[in-house]
Amino acid sequence: MEQLIGSSSEDVLDEPVVGGPALTTQLRRTVDRSAQIPGWGSDLTPERRPGVPRDKAPELGVEHLYPPIEQQQPRTKIHKSTEHQRLTPVFGTSCPPRGLSGMLRSVAYKYSEGRFARWLTLMFADRVDMVEGVVSDLVHLRVPNIPREMGLKSELAYNREALVRKALIVAGCVAIYAIYRMWRR
Repeated sequence: MEQLIGSSSEDVLDEPVVGGPALTTQLRRTVDRSAQIPGWGSDLTPERRPGVPRDKAPELGVEHLYPPIEQQQPRTKIHKSTEHQRLTPVFGTSCPPRGLSGMLRSVAYKYSEGRFARWLTLMFADRVDMVEGVVSDLVHLRVPNIPREMGLKSELAYNREALVRKALIVAGCVAIYAIYRMWRR
């Protein structure tokens, strides 16, 4: 087994390691292999640093890979984060804000993305939108197919244990509520 320069035979382990010599902890502290790596160290002089030409981002507008994209004009209200100055050139409009859930989303987008209130309000708006959808179905004389919308057929086929656990939890809650109502009378 080849020995490292400046090391004694006690410093190198007896068994070779795939990929190079095995070093003891003491030898690992004393060996400096930085001279073998081209461009080692970010504190080198700028002439020797490999990333110097790319250290600074190019000025905006100097190079463009693609021609500028024409700004899409919104036909409905588009919510924009407070962190961004303008809308992206292209955006989706498949689910415009409407009703109480839309007003809640407008309130949520007044907060910064890092605020808990923003995300809590957006989650609440999703729940309100779900209830609004069920009410809309009933107003248009459509009965919502809740088992299908919840994916119970797939859950029964692929995740039966979890479905049974959820059903037992719901049955237990209903039973506790029924017992509570009977006890109150």
